[in-house]
Amino acid sequence: MADMIGSMVGQYRIVDELGEGGMGVVYKAVDTMIEREVAIKMLRPEIARQPNLLDRFRSEAITVAKLNHSGIATLYSFTQQGENFFMVMEYVPGKTLENIERERGALPWQIAVPLAAKILEAIEPAHEMGIVHRDIKPANIMLTTWGTIKVMDFGISRMVAAPRMTTEGRLIGTIEYISPERIEGKPADPRSDIYSLGVVLFEMLCNRLPFQSQSEFELMKAHLRDPLPALREMGCNAPPAVEQVLRTAMAKAPDDRYQSCDAFAAALATASGNLTIAKKDVVDLVGAGAVKEMGTAGHQFTPGEMPNMAAPQTVSGFAPAANLPAAAPVFRLSGLAPWLKANWKIAAAVAFVFLSVGIGVVAGMARRPAQNVDGNNPPQPPVIQPQPVPAPPPVPVAVTPPAPPPAAATPTQPPQTSPPTEPPGNGAKQSPKPKESKHEKSLKALDE
Repeated sequence: MADMIGSMVGQYRIVDELGEGGMGVVYKAVDTMIEREVAIKMLRPEIARQPNLLDRFRSEAITVAKLNHSGIATLYSFTQQGENFFMVMEYVPGKTLENIERERGALPWQIAVPLAAKILEAIEPAHEMGIVHRDIKPANIMLTTWGTIKVMDFGISRMVAAPRMTTEGRLIGTIEYISPERIEGKPADPRSDIYSLGVVLFEMLCNRLPFQSQSEFELMKAHLRDPLPALREMGCNAPPAVEQVLRTAMAKAPDDRYQSCDAFAAALATASGNLTIAKKDVVDLVGAGAVKEMGTAGHQFTPGEMPNMAAPQTVSGFAPAANLPAAAPVFRLSGLAPWLKANWKIAAAVAFVFLSVGIGVVAGMARRPAQNVDGNNPPQPPVIQPQPVPAPPPVPVAVTPPAPPPAAATPTQPPQTSPPTEPPGNGAKQSPKPKESKHEKSLKALDE
């Protein structure tokens, strides 16, 4: 369905086809609103035309969307457009465990055992919610480029009664990992997933399946009756304690297996001496080869089949593996052009508003200094005129008030006559001359 490339599904623009599985075709898309890459699975028309199956599919999608675990690929949305139904999921760059096994062969038990424990840790929360995967296999386990593990297609197989088919009608992928009770048609529960995980661990250790046959009927009989081959006969040097844990997980009867993923993981930790796997070890497994960027399909790609793919990016805080090429961080706006094309009116309105505001700011800045400009001269800062300092008040000088004039003689009194004075004689004393007052001296000076 290459004609879907470039089309819009709601707010998602499809940019590439990632693969094709039993449920439908998986595409890589971009959320044009928040610039997030997603994987979109378009259900096959024959599935979408069955109302009962579609209702079960929708009900399961609601349950899976509630799962919130770092080890499970998140389901974002289940939507319809026309007669087609789409599931929008988390986009996970990396490699599937199936691809890694094809490239590297058997994994050291020191890597395979803690890796299986990580897968069990991711599946346990879903089992607690009553969700059974029913299609656990290496093609649905993704090792990411940032060193984590993601379980894909969680809960999808449970909704489909018919097995997955190729175009030739041959069963693939599921029958090699199916539990005995499912072959017998009995209801599946979390212990069915535990059996499938045991098969996955056996394949990681030995680089082959525990039961192999060209006939599907013989293969189903082997799951029901044949004992598990010894690991050492397969060339695996895992400790006997690890092999015993594996035999318990793959017991024919569900009651004889581990009853939960936590119990299975705890037994593996005890048998391996509490080994763990570091993020760098996962990145090393992904390697520098062709990175498989996919949603939930099981299809494998070569570098030439994956156009327009960015180089894997490392996560801040983790040192890149030695065999990974250094890549400069790239800022991409891959969804901006499609959004502008679809919403050009909104973009034009926003651009006009910003342009108007910018013009107004520039005009205001130009008009403000023009008030102080004379001709072509540059504006000068305002001159502050000094205010005159008031003179101090005169200091008052003390002036002696003039003496009052002598009182005039009262007319009623007769004038008094002085006794006659004797002219100065030879022996007579001369009376002293009276002193003049300052006032009299001043008057005298004025008369002169």
